[in-house]
Amino acid sequence: MSRISLVRTTVFRLAMLYAGLFSLLTALSLASIYWITTSQLSSQIDAGLRAEASALERLYQLKGIAVLRETIAGRSTLRSLAISNLGDAGPRQYLLTDPKLHPLAGTLSEWPAGINPAPRQWITLMLRLRHNDPGLDSGGRRDSVRAVTLVLRGGYHLLVGQSLNEIHEWRNGFLALTLAAIAFILIAGLAGGALMGGGVARRLEAVTRAADSIMAGDLSQRIPEEYRRDEFGALARKLNTMLARIEQLMQSTRAVTENVAHDLRSPLTRLRGRAEMALLKGNDTLRQKEALRKSIDDVDGIVATLNAILSIAQIESGARREWTQVDMGAVCRDAAELYEALAEDKGLEFTAHIADGLHVQGNRQLIAQAVGNLLDNAIKYTPAGGGISLTLENPSGPAVITVTDTGPGIPVDMRGKVLERFVRLDASRRLPGNGLGLSLVKAVADHHGAALSLADNRPGLRASLSFTGGNSI
Repeated sequence: MSRISLVRTTVFRLAMLYAGLFSLLTALSLASIYWITTSQLSSQIDAGLRAEASALERLYQLKGIAVLRETIAGRSTLRSLAISNLGDAGPRQYLLTDPKLHPLAGTLSEWPAGINPAPRQWITLMLRLRHNDPGLDSGGRRDSVRAVTLVLRGGYHLLVGQSLNEIHEWRNGFLALTLAAIAFILIAGLAGGALMGGGVARRLEAVTRAADSIMAGDLSQRIPEEYRRDEFGALARKLNTMLARIEQLMQSTRAVTENVAHDLRSPLTRLRGRAEMALLKGNDTLRQKEALRKSIDDVDGIVATLNAILSIAQIESGARREWTQVDMGAVCRDAAELYEALAEDKGLEFTAHIADGLHVQGNRQLIAQAVGNLLDNAIKYTPAGGGISLTLENPSGPAVITVTDTGPGIPVDMRGKVLERFVRLDASRRLPGNGLGLSLVKAVADHHGAALSLADNRPGLRASLSFTGGNSI
């Protein structure tokens, strides 16, 4: 038996698909949050720089360059920078220069190279400050600074900047968080897919093992149901029901084959023996005619057996042929007329009580054949001097056909068995018949949705056919 690969199970592949989909959605969601947050922070930094630059520009216009220089120098001390760093994105950077870009005050020691002074110019710089510069941490590392430059009246130049270190740190942390979330989803999806896929694979392997045993010929094998009320348990129960039905049909087919071979072997052997005897007695015309007559009887019996088997097979196929509104009274009266003469020939009392106006939807020929089989069995097994009755009535809605006799009846433990094919209570087969009569009646009843019941007539047998679709017209 080939093992089912875990990665090839639908559950595992779906788990991987959903894990990949959720990872993508997580990445897109966090990217959106990152973009919105960084945009908001950048806007807040620009707004803060714009407000501070405008305040310093107004201070210059009102108080002059000396007061502006003193204010910037005060804000550039280590104490002021430490205070400004509390709850902010980082320390502010300042630089005030004269018209020739010579530094007058601020945290920067010189005007950034490559930046031309211009009114209201927004720039992002990468600055490396010396160890003794108070604006950035010591160590001379390059830091990103967002800045705005102003040209003041009199040619003075002012630069106000904001360190972006903490924003970059937040961005790196957010990126690490995003990667960790994606990795967690993928790992959880892989683990969940392996767990669920492994369970499905184990259950499918149990089904495969049962299927292998069944294909090898062991029809008694069943799929483990594991007492779970899920879709696999429901499917296993349905398949087991189907397998039980298949096993039953195979056993029935085997029994039918064996019984057909057994029942046909005797008449065929007799047929051959009579033919040989007729050839040996070529001058005895009377004996040849008798042999031919008995041979015809044997052939008729073989044909009747084969026709009964074909009829049962056609009925059990479920095909509804020539269904019409059947007058049950007419069917029963025809059967009574035919079998009353046979009963009288055997010395039996035959009575019939047939109600009028009862109709069912079905096949008239099949219903008539079922009624005839019940009457034929009653006549066959009832000894001379007994009685047989045929009744058609409508006690509670459906049409009910009842045939009773005063014969030996059928033991309770055999009433289900006699409905099977080729089952006969006459094990010695001394009476004519093929054991298909009640099987055909049962097939006709099932085909019409009717119920066949066998009960004790005290003495004899009471056989009833109840057509639930019957109606009075």
